[in-house]
Amino acid sequence: MTRSKEDLLSELTRFYGTDPNMPSAAQWAHLFDLPADAPLAAVNHVKLRDQAQYAPGEKEPAATGLEAMMRYSSVSTLRAAAVGGAFLLTGFHQGAIIGPATDWDLIIVGHFPTPAAYLSLFVDPDYQAAFHHRRAAVDTWRAVLSTGNAA
Repeated sequence: MTRSKEDLLSELTRFYGTDPNMPSAAQWAHLFDLPADAPLAAVNHVKLRDQAQYAPGEKEPAATGLEAMMRYSSVSTLRAAAVGGAFLLTGFHQGAIIGPATDWDLIIVGHFPTPAAYLSLFVDPDYQAAFHHRRAAVDTWRAVLSTGNAA
């Protein structure tokens, strides 16, 4: 990335704000502390709204949370590929097999060649243009990151 860390963090926090379903400023900054050349996996847990909730002024047809998520996914999948990433799995949550019960709707596993590639997805203009669909679709989103090639 050609932008400075400070400029990139400023852009990310300005665009995504303090939405609890997005990284905090400290979490965005943590991505810069990860090994720069290590592959990065993101395991996402998503709880969808029954009905998408678009912001006032967004001219979108009524949709379920899943339909809005599919609008977002149709763009995010292409944009992830453009930065060298891929979604290895996107599927319906089937319950916990170890530990307490969980109540997610979707599990999404993304893979990116480096943390910088992952970050570049979030500043991609086409990705950002589709992001309102994700905001409308999602009630709760959690993501856990991992680096390296564990075998």
